[in-house]
Amino acid sequence: MTNQAVRRLLWHRYWGVLLVACGLALIGGVRAAINTAILADKVFLHGAPANDNGVPMLLAIFGMVIILGWFTFMWDNYTNFNHYLLALRATRQQLYQQKIGLFMSTIVISDVLMQGVFLGLVRLLTHYPRAYNLNWGATLRYTISQLMFILALYLLVATIGLWLGQPLASALVILIFLPSLVFFYDGVLSLSAKLMQVSSIKIDPLHQLNQATWPGFWLVTMGALVVIIGLYGLNRWASQHLSLKNSGDFLLFPQFRTLFLWLAVVYLSVSVGFSGFCTLLLNTVTSQAYDQFPWSQGIIMAIVTAYLTWSIGRWLMYRPDRVLDAFKFKKLN
Repeated sequence: MTNQAVRRLLWHRYWGVLLVACGLALIGGVRAAINTAILADKVFLHGAPANDNGVPMLLAIFGMVIILGWFTFMWDNYTNFNHYLLALRATRQQLYQQKIGLFMSTIVISDVLMQGVFLGLVRLLTHYPRAYNLNWGATLRYTISQLMFILALYLLVATIGLWLGQPLASALVILIFLPSLVFFYDGVLSLSAKLMQVSSIKIDPLHQLNQATWPGFWLVTMGALVVIIGLYGLNRWASQHLSLKNSGDFLLFPQFRTLFLWLAVVYLSVSVGFSGFCTLLLNTVTSQAYDQFPWSQGIIMAIVTAYLTWSIGRWLMYRPDRVLDAFKFKKLN
């Protein structure tokens, strides 16, 4: 089966969601242009950087990435369309490459269209020449690094959709995992700063990060590129070793249950117990105002989170006959 035939089949399957994603991007560009036109008198006289385009474009692109990332593999698994795909006279590697290529090219095209619509409408809606005075060097650096970050985020969401076999579970994991990335990063910094006896700001590589400058551009771009290459290779391996007999299981690769469980335990323990989330939670449930979480409470919260994550994860992946068995320190089969 030729690559062109595979692409045509995938387009026929996904054209609806791909066009919806493009529509979200266009709406974000239009809305950002309108907001910029309304505030035209506040645009910098010496050039407006791309990150001043406002929230609409950011929300649109994140919504597009989450939708496309979830649909890439999860929808085929949920509808059993992957049974049909794997029965075709096409290799698994061919199917994987064409599908990823289709979705990633849609993201790139949508982002370019969104930026083009924004710039074009700003030109049409504003009557001040200086409002269109973009700093093109800074804008290109910011836009390209942002696109690389978006592609890395897409592959991260697609990875969850490929490795987890239940639609609701994968959607919940995505909704929990993505926002908690900020808290996990904060928790890692807090633990590192505590061990090194320094301020977390001094060891934060993202402190005062500016993607519009060359150092910030290379940091974001190269970091995103490493994530893209790593996740692309991981998912290619997974697509080649995916077994249809595990369809419907929480984790489609049962040989990695233990690894997945302990990664989740460490991730959520650090995110909840040693980050700003701990401070926010303590300020909410107590009458005291904490600028930084007390380490004693943080350790307790980390232990409780680890136990709950371990227990609930065991129940989801092993499905014991008695639910309480998942909360006991006993081996499950």
